[in-house]
Amino acid sequence: MNDAGRPRLSLVVVLLLAAACSNQSRNGMSSGTGGVGGNGKGNGGDVGRGGSTGSGGQVTGGVSGAGGGVAGAAGGAPGAVGGAPGAVGGGAGAGDSRGMAGTTAAGTSGTAGATPATGGAGGIAAAGGAGGAGGNAGSGGGAGGTTVNSRGPCDIYGAAGQPCVAAYSTVRRLSMSYSGPLYQVRSGSSAQNTGSGGEMHDIAQTSDGFADARAVDALCAETICTVSLIYDQSGHGNHLPVAKAGVQFAGPFATMDDFESSATKEPLMVGGHRVYPLNMEPREGYRLARQGDGIPRGTEPLSIYMLADGTHSGTGCCWELGDSPASAETFYESTSLLLGSQVKTGGTVVNGSVGAGPWFMGDFGSAAVTLGASSNPSLAVKFALGFLETGAQRWTLRTADAATATTVTTVYQGDAHQPINNAGAVILGVDSRNGNNSWGTFYEGALIAGVPADATELAVLRNIQAVGYGR
Repeated sequence: MNDAGRPRLSLVVVLLLAAACSNQSRNGMSSGTGGVGGNGKGNGGDVGRGGSTGSGGQVTGGVSGAGGGVAGAAGGAPGAVGGAPGAVGGGAGAGDSRGMAGTTAAGTSGTAGATPATGGAGGIAAAGGAGGAGGNAGSGGGAGGTTVNSRGPCDIYGAAGQPCVAAYSTVRRLSMSYSGPLYQVRSGSSAQNTGSGGEMHDIAQTSDGFADARAVDALCAETICTVSLIYDQSGHGNHLPVAKAGVQFAGPFATMDDFESSATKEPLMVGGHRVYPLNMEPREGYRLARQGDGIPRGTEPLSIYMLADGTHSGTGCCWELGDSPASAETFYESTSLLLGSQVKTGGTVVNGSVGAGPWFMGDFGSAAVTLGASSNPSLAVKFALGFLETGAQRWTLRTADAATATTVTTVYQGDAHQPINNAGAVILGVDSRNGNNSWGTFYEGALIAGVPADATELAVLRNIQAVGYGR
């Protein structure tokens, strides 16, 4: 599939994006010699049961979540026996991947004393703050809550038995176990840097798992910065440098090395954090130019998810994330999830089934073109989400508008027109032959070994919504 009319595209269109931020918490519990305190509970973050003492105190718990919720009030007056009641403070704790908006619940009156217990864990996901503090141990309060790392899409896939084998984002951490930098910038660069010169700097993640945009601002304040490397968060080391030249068959710029994308375009608020998505223009792309570790090969099952900006989407070939050959100077095909408004194959413009685009599509590089079902909508939305699932001879395309969706829509499910043949490397923003005439803005995405259940992909949608894209 390409602008120069290459006969290689089996596509299906899909997209999704949804924003419905929510938080979830677990109850902590504590008690002391004076009496068990109230059970403060707020869906914004985890709070330990702070306690009033003796039979007199009462505690109002709660913690503010990223989507709402008020801070917990202090503990009640001390009872006849025991020490001062524990305060159950409100932090900025956020919910987990499902994140319900925070609420405040009143504690119950203290009763007989007990051994102090450990407070509940702090909130997870969205803004991620600390949990509320408990009271003094042994005086009616438990130990304070602690902050817990939020789950990401790769934690969801891994728990379901389909691990991420390549995962990328310049916005946030996609796995709790990943502690490294999210990407690398090149200061002293230029708008047409093909991968040389300047000085490289790793962009670390903040304590709650977002890219450190303040570091980017400081490094790039008086110079041009480009994204020189996107780190793989799966643990397989499949990092993405800028893509190199391909074959002429893929379009007028395909035989040229690609440019690194700007590191300072299109700042975005996500969960109260200012970040920089990967804003890509024509002739900008990234490629793992070797056989990837753990990347599916041949007919091994493969799935892909991608969150991108459907309002910054191109009409050329081919802006995609996928399993690809290591070299663009080959005719070995890819298995990719593409987002775009039109592509050409055999000189014919191929559009999606509903609206003016863009659509998510499955690119398998064949001469045949498969359109989505009539229910396949165009996704000209800020946060478009797409899922591609492939087996040996069958594939599925599913999409959602992450800002509004409550479910993921299956656009196509059926037989492939040719056997799937994965090559085992990775591309982002270009196709297998370095077709680089399109553009887009990439937020996050991953290659997954295996085919997940619909419920797993719905959980990924909800996780994305809980993060707070656009807020």
